Amino acid sequence: MPAAARLAICFCLGALVGTLLDGIHVYGDVLSYPDPAFGRWAWFVPLEFGAAGALAGALIPSLEARFGPRETPRWTPAMRLAELGLLVTAYLATVLLDDAPAAVALGLLVLLAARLALWGVRGDWVYAAVAAVAGPLAEAVISAAGAFDYSEPDLAGIPLWLPLLWANGGLFIRRLLAPVVLAPSGRAAAPGRPGRRRRRSRPGPA
Repeated sequence: MPAAARLAICFCLGALVGTLLDGIHVYGDVLSYPDPAFGRWAWFVPLEFGAAGALAGALIPSLEARFGPRETPRWTPAMRLAELGLLVTAYLATVLLDDAPAAVALGLLVLLAARLALWGVRGDWVYAAVAAVAGPLAEAVISAAGAFDYSEPDLAGIPLWLPLLWANGGLFIRRLLAPVVLAPSGRAAAPGRPGRRRRRSRPGPA
């Protein structure tokens, strides 16, 4: 598949999944758009998340080459669905506990640590770190421009828990888009302890 087609798929996935996840915040009154165009969303929301998906898809091959395992990671559809479920749960927590940002931030930190320790793949920390910085920074800039507002901002127009929500989202982004932009090579690197590889047992003397 041509690279442009892969990035187009990343754009579509980002636009769809990002807009739906954003809807949890919009309809949960965590954030609002001053000039909604469809439902409670602004017209640019799908384009914004689509562009983020395409950019992530363009960066993934370089991140995998530099920080990932030697063999291309593979995640089954069930694994990716479970990751989506975790992220949806995290979003719902930010809605239900919107008046307790410190508790939400602590819960998201515990979730991130558990995912990295128990189900992590080599290089996951890079995706979490990049998302934790780039996502909130972009949101702070867009919010400062007046495009949307959080109902309970803590710093620079964004909530305390937002970097940790994005960090968890970074792991999901890897699992959602890496299969699109990477070609499988060799045996899969099974999700588990980062950097740990199985060794073949040698037969003993006859």
